[in-house]
Amino acid sequence: MPKGKAEAQAVTVEAEAEATKRLDLLEAFAELVSERFGYYTARKLKMAEMNEAVADLNKEVREIRKSLNTAIEEYIKEPSDGLREQIFKCREAIEEKRPAIKEKKAPFMKEITPLARAVKYMDNVAIPDSLKEIGYPVEPRFSLSDWVKKGIESQKKRKK
Repeated sequence: MPKGKAEAQAVTVEAEAEATKRLDLLEAFAELVSERFGYYTARKLKMAEMNEAVADLNKEVREIRKSLNTAIEEYIKEPSDGLREQIFKCREAIEEKRPAIKEKKAPFMKEITPLARAVKYMDNVAIPDSLKEIGYPVEPRFSLSDWVKKGIESQKKRKK
């Protein structure tokens, strides 16, 4: 076999190996991002479940806070012993509800906390390291790209 042809084949094999390696890295990155969004989605679902489970208690606390804020405003305008007493009772009622809310949230938080930590780890370590490995190091960007601006605008329009 002529020497030039062997060298050309070696270069072709090296290029194919490099392309295969790059494709493997890109597939691994896609799997990594997919895993991250899986954790993120599971966390959102668990949080929605938790919020639904404590909705009644949260509603009670919101009502107490409304009356507390009203009493404080009235007390500022015209102080009285009755208003002061109402403020203290509202604050006590809120403090009494906190342990019940925390207790009801506890089983959900046991599942949510590791998911939140996983997302944070992915965002701060795994994804930036992976991007650096495939040749796209993360750099701060202080202005939005056009496609991101358009996406944000379309989301605003959909919400209206």
